[in-house]
Amino acid sequence: MNQKELLREVRRTPVRFIPGKPAVSIFPGEWPSPFEGKGFEPRRFRDFALGDNPRHIHIPTSARCGSPIIIERVALRDVKLMVVLDLSPSMHVREKLDIQFAAGALLLYSAWKSETTFGLAVRDGDNVASFGLGIGSRHFYRLYGQLFRLLAASKERGRKRLGGKPVPLDQVLPANAILVYCSDFLQERGELVELNELWKMVRRYDFVPVVVQDELEYSFPALLRGSFISFENPETRRREEIWISAERAREIRTLHSERFESLKRSLGRWGLRCIHLDSANVQDVGKRIDRFFRQRKRR
Repeated sequence: MNQKELLREVRRTPVRFIPGKPAVSIFPGEWPSPFEGKGFEPRRFRDFALGDNPRHIHIPTSARCGSPIIIERVALRDVKLMVVLDLSPSMHVREKLDIQFAAGALLLYSAWKSETTFGLAVRDGDNVASFGLGIGSRHFYRLYGQLFRLLAASKERGRKRLGGKPVPLDQVLPANAILVYCSDFLQERGELVELNELWKMVRRYDFVPVVVQDELEYSFPALLRGSFISFENPETRRREEIWISAERAREIRTLHSERFESLKRSLGRWGLRCIHLDSANVQDVGKRIDRFFRQRKRR
């Protein structure tokens, strides 16, 4: 799918973001904020106490009560959303890059249309390279073009180290920002990544894990007889057909199923639900992401 076709598809399937942690959008009063300060939304009224700023006394309420009353207001904050894509070697097989980039394009477009501050970052190894936060159409089209340049470079050269200085996440995003992290959560040899280390890095954010798998990985074919199945080496880009017996196919299917369930249990220990994507169909991707945000509960 080229740039114009993908953009045409994502325009039909925008999603609405609902923060899982306290935040306020540029529309006053839509979501509560954890920050106190100047703003239009009152949080609560209370009696004046020693040390309070006299400027915070609410004159009309104080006149009605006959004693000084303080008003606490909510500071207006913008919801910031960062989409992080995974360029580790395990993501360079079959259709996983296409699934990931379709989700990234949809999320960036939806954030633009929601008038939310948004950005794009890429994880390659232990480093996160950010392409910046911004708002508006110019910022969207810059990131959208960057998305396709990354996709083309990844497919041509396999694993690719990003140029430039790596940017730690805590220097890119403020606390409680929505961090949508797309990955298959696998190491080079197929084991699950060390989730404790990942959680230490992202727990200050409103973390949304997106598990990317293709159909061969998620629903490995249940073969009645042995069959040849095409595989691709993520390093050399060489494709080979490998003979898989029916018994071996069942073992691989069970392995994939148990690994995915283990990942969900591990995320569940931190109160996290994941978005599971196994197809590059934009309509299906949009439905799953939108369903996740509509059903999520604020922590």
